[in-house]
Amino acid sequence: MFKPLAAAYSLSLQHYLQASHGLLADSSFIKKHALKAFKATGIAPIDPEVVLKKFRKSTLTAPPPLVNVSRATITNLINQAYDPSSIAANNLSEILLRLQAAKEIAEYEKDALRAALHVHQKPRNRHEPPLDLQQRKAQLVKEKEKEKELLDKIELKEAKENNRIYQLKIKEAARAAREEAKKVRDEAKAVKAAELDAKRRDRDAAKAIQQP
Repeated sequence: MFKPLAAAYSLSLQHYLQASHGLLADSSFIKKHALKAFKATGIAPIDPEVVLKKFRKSTLTAPPPLVNVSRATITNLINQAYDPSSIAANNLSEILLRLQAAKEIAEYEKDALRAALHVHQKPRNRHEPPLDLQQRKAQLVKEKEKEKELLDKIELKEAKENNRIYQLKIKEAARAAREEAKKVRDEAKAVKAAELDAKRRDRDAAKAIQQP
């Protein structure tokens, strides 16, 4: 006697599960919710400002120029604009610090060239006796040593900056690898949770069908 009733119930339950899978409940599509959605998008009542104001950019005032910019100043400004642990902050910090190092090296070279030019243009005392060949050779050797010392300092500074940038790239690559591994773990957890949820639904549906 209950077999036709159970079959009809199973068929109705199957149709309900197929129709409602992945869809919102009918209770969500009511007049109140529809009117709120229309108002939020400026459809009813018609109000284009609701959407346009989201795309207007506020006028930004230029910040005052910085004086005596240091590495700490650059890091502080970047941390105010970005999350210190973000990739954008690391990239911007690397670019600005590289520019700062290039500026310092250029200033160092400019000062050295200015000093060398000053020595070259320094007027010779008329009463000073001319240098003999041996003295000129000694002076040239001394100037060469100063030039070599200056170049060594510049190369050392560039090497330190390149090493610092290399270390930053290593840290960025390690951070990206950790984020990618975390993303893979999260996706695996989500897939597993979906599989468990699907199995649970199948068990519930099977139990509902088996009940008289």
